Amino acid sequence: IPLRKRIAAMYPGANFEQVVVTNGTSEANFVACHSLLKPGDEVVMMLPNNMQIWGIAEEMGAKPRAFHLRQENDWAADLEELEAQVNEKTKMIAICNPNNPTGYTLTEAEMDRIIAIAEKVGAWIYADEVYRGAELDGVERPSFYGRYDKALVNGGLSKAYALPGLRIGWLIGPKKVIDTAWAYHDYTSITASVLSHK
Repeated sequence: IPLRKRIAAMYPGANFEQVVVTNGTSEANFVACHSLLKPGDEVVMMLPNNMQIWGIAEEMGAKPRAFHLRQENDWAADLEELEAQVNEKTKMIAICNPNNPTGYTLTEAEMDRIIAIAEKVGAWIYADEVYRGAELDGVERPSFYGRYDKALVNGGLSKAYALPGLRIGWLIGPKKVIDTAWAYHDYTSITASVLSHK
């Protein structure tokens, strides 16, 4: 519980019951997808990106779609494309912010527009924030946590904290989905490293 309390303290208004500790963020992504998606759902994913979520969605029988960061616009998100890709079957919009590999960080106005697009169809926003705190300009950006009632966020120690050997990641979000995530977590690794027991 102390570790979960420390993680929750990084997100204003959160408590430890809204946190599940995972074996790195790869496990967090797997558990999140299995907690939110079912066959026939659609996922709209920010690209370029790590393709793990795309592969998990396909493995589950969900359909991944893409919206892009545009190099010609200094890697800004093409939110017109996002809006065109979202429909009534969209269950999740997957974001990586700060983005890997471009380093692009969404503005608060862009975050708000993504939330508005998600709200129209009741989609979850799954925000991979493992690079939060390692922004290229040194200014830490706000989290999607707390901005939208259907936001699920991951984080971890491997990137911004440069502690990959500890294998500690996490999910934080509404307690109901975190309770579901705990159930899936019991079938993956049960726990992360020994330090996650603290």
